[in-house]
Amino acid sequence: MRAVGIEEWVAKLRILDPSRVRVVSVRTDTVDVEVDGALHAGVRPRRPFPYTHPECVILYGPGDEEIGIIRDYRRLDERSRELLERALGVIYFTPRVKRIIRVSSRGGRYEWLVETDRGVVKFETWSSCTRFLSNGKVVIKDVNGNVYCVENFFRLDKRSQLLLSIFV
Repeated sequence: MRAVGIEEWVAKLRILDPSRVRVVSVRTDTVDVEVDGALHAGVRPRRPFPYTHPECVILYGPGDEEIGIIRDYRRLDERSRELLERALGVIYFTPRVKRIIRVSSRGGRYEWLVETDRGVVKFETWSSCTRFLSNGKVVIKDVNGNVYCVENFFRLDKRSQLLLSIFV
């Protein structure tokens, strides 16, 4: 098996024109998509850059074949966008942290109490649980693999910023 060079990989990319893509139905975490008139059932949408470029989506067929890439799914027609966002919301369920109420250390782990857009949540992390991104976002991963997101570190209240800065 030979290695594929980056030029060859880029040449094989199939960038989809959003005006030629229509999402016709959604099932929990898959969608049925029509691309240039061809129907693809059971398509798995995936975000290759879920935190830095969440608008980019790759569509995979049931056999893991790549159907194509939508650079900005927000350019789909309104109904298609809504259906795709429903599936993406299940796949990338990520509560947004609005405020950090408390972080305490216990037994080599950290226990967090945070206010999210889904209510107050308590979870545990290890010390290397946060990832600061250049766009101000902060991603926090708990010991169970759940992900929480701070949309913009600089928009948090000062106490939340202080508690989060411990993990830099």
